[in-house]
Formats: sequence, C-alpha cells, structure tokens
Amino acid sequence: MNRMGLKKSVFIVLVIFMAAVLPALALAKVSIEQQRELFSKADKALKMNDMQTYFTLREQLKDYPLYGYLLYGHMVKRVSNTPERDIRKFIKDYADSPLSWRMQSVWLNYLGRTKQWEKFLAEYKPTSNTKLKCYRAWALYQSKQNKQADELIKSLWLVANSQPNGCDNAFERWISRGKLTTELRWQRIELAMEKGNVSLAKFIAKTMSKRNSRWVNRWIDMRRRPATNLHLKMYQGNSPLANRIVRYGVKRLARNDVAAAHDFWESVRAKHQLDSAIETEKVDHYVALRAAYQKHPMALEWLAAVENADEQIKVWRIRVALAQQDWWSALTWIDALSEQEKNSEQWRYWRARILELQSASLPVLSTAAERIFASLSENRSYHGFLSAGRIGSEIQLNPESLEFSKQELQPVENQPAITRARELFFLKLKLNARREWYHAIKNFNELQLKKASVLASQWGWHDRAIMTVAKASHFDDLDLRFPVAYKDIILAQADGNEIDPAWVYGVMRQESSFMSDARSHAGALGLMQLMPRTGRFTAREEKIRIRSNRDLLNVQKNIRLGTAYLRRMLDANAGNSILATSSYNAGPHRTKQWMPKQDMPADIWVETIPYNETRSYVQRVMSYTVIYDHKLGGKTAHIRSRMPEIKARVMEDS
Repeated sequence: MNRMGLKKSVFIVLVIFMAAVLPALALAKVSIEQQRELFSKADKALKMNDMQTYFTLREQLKDYPLYGYLLYGHMVKRVSNTPERDIRKFIKDYADSPLSWRMQSVWLNYLGRTKQWEKFLAEYKPTSNTKLKCYRAWALYQSKQNKQADELIKSLWLVANSQPNGCDNAFERWISRGKLTTELRWQRIELAMEKGNVSLAKFIAKTMSKRNSRWVNRWIDMRRRPATNLHLKMYQGNSPLANRIVRYGVKRLARNDVAAAHDFWESVRAKHQLDSAIETEKVDHYVALRAAYQKHPMALEWLAAVENADEQIKVWRIRVALAQQDWWSALTWIDALSEQEKNSEQWRYWRARILELQSASLPVLSTAAERIFASLSENRSYHGFLSAGRIGSEIQLNPESLEFSKQELQPVENQPAITRARELFFLKLKLNARREWYHAIKNFNELQLKKASVLASQWGWHDRAIMTVAKASHFDDLDLRFPVAYKDIILAQADGNEIDPAWVYGVMRQESSFMSDARSHAGALGLMQLMPRTGRFTAREEKIRIRSNRDLLNVQKNIRLGTAYLRRMLDANAGNSILATSSYNAGPHRTKQWMPKQDMPADIWVETIPYNETRSYVQRVMSYTVIYDHKLGGKTAHIRSRMPEIKARVMEDS
C-alpha cells in the first residue's frame, strides 16, 4: 500500500472511531435541561412523521428517564408492524409505569379489531375499559366459554348508559342465546329513567312487544307530567309494572311539589308496601328528604315518620329542626345519633350552639356551651374556627412542617417512576405526569408519601403535594397544604376587584388545589374552575378576548376572570361572602332558592344548604380563607366576621 493509501485508511478508521466515540462523549456532557430539549424535539419529530430526526434524537436519549415515552409513541403508531415479542418486552420492562397498561390496552384493542381472539384471551388482564370487556366477552364466546361470557355481558347490560359499538357482537350473541329476559329489559329501562336517559329507554322499547313498548312510553310521559299521570285509571290496579312507574312518578312530582307527592303517596302507600317494602321505604326517604330540601313546614314531621332511617334522614331531622329554630327537637335528634356520631365535631358544635341559644332562659346552659366551644376551638377546622369565634378565643392553627434533608429525600427522588413524573411535569406534560405520580405513590408507606409531597412542593407541583400529604394523613404542614402560589397575579386581581385575596385563595384551593389544567366532569376549567359559558360571559364584560375554551386554562386569564366573577357574585348578594361563595359553586339561581323566609344566623343557613357538595364547599372555603388570612398577613380574623346574618328572602310580587 502506498503512502497515500495508508493515509486514507487511517483517516477512515479515525472517522469511524470518532463517529462511535463522540456521541457517547457528547451524551456524558448533556445536561438534564438539554435532554429535555432533545426529548421535546424528538417527540415533535415523531408527531410530524420525521422519522430520520426522531431516530437520531432518540439514540441520544437512551439514558433519559422518558426514553420509554419515545418508544411508546413509535410503537403505538405502528402496532400492526411491531413484533409481538417487542410489545411484550415493553409491557414487562415498564411494569412500574402507566406506559405498561397503556401499551397493554393498545395491544388488546388491536387484537380485538383484528379478531385474534385466542391471543386476546391469553394477553387479557382485568381492566375498567368497557370496550375491552366486550371484546373479552366475544372472545369467550368464540372459545365456547359461554357461561362466563353470559355473566360478563349481563353485567354490561345493567347500566344506565349506552355501550360502545364494539359491544354489539357480544350483545347480539347473548340475546340469541335467550339470555335477555323481559325483566332484564325493564331493569335497564328503570336504570336509564332514573338517570334521565330517555333515549336509551326508547331504544330498548323498540325491542319489546307492542304492549310493553306502550308501557315504556307511559313511563316516559310520567317523567314529563307526573301530577297528571299519577291519577290515571291505568295506575290504580296493583300490577308490579304499574307500581314501579307510580313510585317513579311520586319521586318526580316531589321534585317540584313535595306536598302533592306526599299526599298522593299516603293514599297509595299501603298497596306498594305489599308489592315491595324495600322500594316503598325508598320513596318514603326520597319524599321526606325533598321536603327538607324545599324547607316545607311539614318536613320535620315527615322525616320523623320515616322507618329504618339512614344517616341522611337522621342528620336532616337535626338540620330541619335548626332551620325551624326548634331547639329542643334538634337536641333530641342529636341525642338519638350513635355515640360516635353525636361526639363528632359537627354535632358537638351544634349541641353547644343550642345550649347557647337557650341560655337566656336558663343561664346555667351558657357555661356548658362555653366548655364545648373551648374544647372545639383548639381544632383547625370549620367548626373549630366557629367555636373560637363564639367565645372570642385565638384561632389555633398549630402548624407542623415536614423537614427532610436532601440526603433523606434521595431514595424517593431517585425512584424511576418519581423521576419520570418530575420530567413530565417540567416538560408541562401534566396528564402523563399525574399518571406516573399516581402509579409511583400507590404503594408508598406513610414516610415515603411525606417525602414525595415535600419533593413535589419543592418543584412547584402544588396539587400533587396537597394530594400526597393528605394521603399520608399529615394535615399539619400548612405550607404544603396551602401554598401561596401565583401571589402577584392574585393580589393584583383581588385588589383590582376590591375583594379579599384570602377569600380568592380559599376558593382556588377548594376548586382546583392549584391544578392549572383541571377539568371537572361538568366541564369547569382551570384554577378557578370556570364553566365555559360563565368564563365567556365574564370575559365579554371584562373586555378580555377568549378565542376558545383552551384560553380559559391560561393562568392569568383564569384568575382574572375568576376574581371578576367572585366580585359579581358578591355584588349580587349584597356583599355577603357566604352567599357569594354558595353562588360561585351552585349558581346564583339555586342560592336564591335557598334563602330563608326569616333572618337566619349564617352558620345555621350553611348547615341547611340542601346540596351536600355546596354545603361542604362553603365550609371548606371559609375555613381555608381563615388559614390564608394568616399566611398572607400574619393575622387571622375570626370566621364570624366573614359570616354576616342571612337576610330573609324578599318575596317578589306575583
């Protein structure tokens, strides 16, 4: 070989060496921030189908915690072309990650779509996914495991909603086997009607005889016009089906005219007692509770008459007595509770309040009331804060912060699932981050949970810190549980709307726990959980541009609109923050319906809010406001100063 050839060979070897060594050297020097940037670019390249860029970048990220997400993204797009061994290996390798069950779901869906039933059953693992359950039922039918398939399909039939199209084959086979009885049809119709799913009831009716179909239509008409239909001759017999529709009609009527419902029910109740004692008791419960919710003057009497009273009936006996200012009846019903219930903070407070209210005529009761209030005032809670206000004592917050050294936190921080969750959070891939976090902590012990909550707080991931420290049952670290997040924005907007920033924080803490991308089942969005319609209306009033619902998730816009809407609720309720808080949660129309006919102390009004959710919401917001009052200013105003008397409803002219 001549000299020129030798030089050329050396050069080629050098190039090959550099190509092999330099990427490794470069990777060793790549910071975590640079890896995040490379991951984002690789993820974007995959979505754009730029496979050359994707593979080049992926190769540099083999040691990055989120490498599995790049593999998953590629496999999902090409599941039909991915070798089965690779899919199984991925599911096994990432067993400690949500990626495992997500890939399992993708794989099972593919096997179901391609009708690989034997393989589907071999790969199947229990799931809550309805479509996969239906695929499993069909696969069982294909393998002649008919009894097991029948049981599974029956459970999927008895629901109030329509099932996915992927269930059609399994349902048809089940029906062809004669397993769908008339009674099962009626059971599902009843479930659908109770949920207001009229369209499903109509659909099932099409598969029934003309006679039964007519009864379904009568049931639907009973939903629309119970006052008229209950008195029709066809319901005066004693057939089980007619009785079932009558019981439904009585409950529908009770929603708007509880007196008429009660009177009618009393006239036919004996007949239904013989037909179905359990279902009769359910109607008794329902009508009595509707009377309580509607503040009907006979509510207490009807509640007292209910046999086999459950917890709801028992506590509403007390609440109605309080609302009617029938103090001794309220005390009697408190005494009727179990020892555990009557010794709860809630009912000890109301015992003391009743004794306090009666102390004018019997002064000795005042001492007993003060003794209970003093004991409760040591608690950091709604009733504890109320009790402190009754006797004028200092609010007791009693914080106890969790403190761990960096070395103590490392065993938890270095767990692969926690590391993945952290990286996903920093990359603003919040849904995947929460999935990883949930998967990581589900088997943590109490100490690990506490450490994880501290880590989340250090990263600024407040909603996970709040959730995790609660799971650890450590409620004394107020910095973890009540972070002062978005302070500059909140203070500016509270000041601009002339509302208490501690109240804004109390609402935000209850609404979203500082989850900026929170979405409720009802469709509420963001930190302040704005309904899209409310957000858009407020935006127009505030001259804020909202192009789509996604804009409502923007932190600044969400806080600005939420505080503006709080101001509107405050103005609509004459400056009463209790009523404004209720209106923010349940809506101003419902709050107006709940207004008393005579002036009422705020604590009694809150206790008698008909909606469990709103009652709890108001209590939590007011107690959180006290805590944030301290965190923002180092002072703590008594909760009573935020709870003015609820004025009587002004009756509109008819």
